Amino acid sequence: MSRPALPLVPRALACLAASIVVASAPLQAQSVTSATVNTSSSTTPRRASLAIESDVLSYGLAGYSGILSASFANGLQVAVGTGRYEVPTFLLEGESHYDAAHWKATATSVQVARATYRLNGPMKNGLALGAVVLRQRWRLSAERLSGTTSFQPVSVGLTAGYYLHLGRHLYLYPTTAFTYNTVASGTPTIAGTTYRVAKWAPNASLHMGWEWAR
Repeated sequence: MSRPALPLVPRALACLAASIVVASAPLQAQSVTSATVNTSSSTTPRRASLAIESDVLSYGLAGYSGILSASFANGLQVAVGTGRYEVPTFLLEGESHYDAAHWKATATSVQVARATYRLNGPMKNGLALGAVVLRQRWRLSAERLSGTTSFQPVSVGLTAGYYLHLGRHLYLYPTTAFTYNTVASGTPTIAGTTYRVAKWAPNASLHMGWEWAR
């Protein structure tokens, strides 16, 4: 009388297996969907950007500044700009003939070009490293000497800065550079006294800009 119950065992096992397959199907579909989303998000290309910025310190030195930059998806950035500023007295006081001359100077024209690599790419906070070239036109006078003169120093060196976004588009860019400097034209001499341009010198600036993706 117990033999008819034996066929129920394999039938129950078959039903159990079918239930496991049905229950696991949504989990498999979910994992495939998640993998697809992760793959698509990881392959989303970076976007390039354009920005306009200004060295805000120049406005406190009776000057102005304007810079246009382009950042590419691979992190490379190029920028060109122009400006003007009164040279601060503390930068002139270190020159060896300052006590005899009491120099006064104005950078009546400034052209800048820089090429940097943004480690985190466009539209992101992060470090930027690269090279910079500055060409300036100085008008030099001296309180204790008669006369004025003009000359054009050129500076080439390394630069580093950090992009700090205050929103999606607005950012601050504090930057510093260390440059080799030479006089390309003109003479920094008044009444036989020469203003000696430092061969190597650091400089710093604080830029504020507006960046938008392309």
